Amino acid sequence: MISIVIPVYKSAATLSELHDRLTALSRNVGLECEVVYVNDASPDNSAEILKKLPPTIPFHIVDLGKNAGQSSALLAGIAFAQGSLIATMDADLQDEPENLPALIQSLVPGIDVVFAKRQGRYESGGRLFTSMLFKGLVHLFSKKRIPMHVGLFMVARAEPMKRLVSYLPHAPYLIGLIAKTKLQCTSVPVQRPGNHLGETSYTFRKRLKVSFIFFKTLALKPAGTGDEAVQWLHAHLLADHVYVPAMV
Repeated sequence: MISIVIPVYKSAATLSELHDRLTALSRNVGLECEVVYVNDASPDNSAEILKKLPPTIPFHIVDLGKNAGQSSALLAGIAFAQGSLIATMDADLQDEPENLPALIQSLVPGIDVVFAKRQGRYESGGRLFTSMLFKGLVHLFSKKRIPMHVGLFMVARAEPMKRLVSYLPHAPYLIGLIAKTKLQCTSVPVQRPGNHLGETSYTFRKRLKVSFIFFKTLALKPAGTGDEAVQWLHAHLLADHVYVPAMV
């Protein structure tokens, strides 16, 4: 089974379609999956929409009590994931669920993580340029472990990803953790559509902030145990967790 972990922040406009497309994918290709929606204290009505999603596939709703940021939300979701594989993706439909089978197929022996390598003109020229600079920096300072032109759309083996949860109290950058722990990575080219909601929220200032967190993550000391991090999650971040089984 694959657990698909999705952070939810200002995603009200796309959640229902995303859920429908994940359901169709599961049924059309026989993909055994669960979805872990992580509501990162979204200020819109995403929480209400999550509660009304139909039980067409099994899913979790992980509600965080405060906004933790994309990577921390993903790590919180990974803590609840039950599959032997874990996928991470955005909720804005730029990470298209239909590309998941290609990523899974490329997870061959010896590979821990398969990233979606972004192709296409999915944002403005200026933002594509700053994105390329940031991703080049990550590629270089990860000693080329992280492929170029990738983001947080990936499929990975659950065992090494579960170990990363131990860093959750330090608010790390997930891709930085993958580089730091020397996971074996590859990438698969995928066409990335434009944002249905307009421009990406990744401004130049935000990318500078993420760059700082990336370097901070690389410098982190060895973390505690995963159990300690889960206890921290329950004490400091988690507001609620609901599991919805699929109704046949």
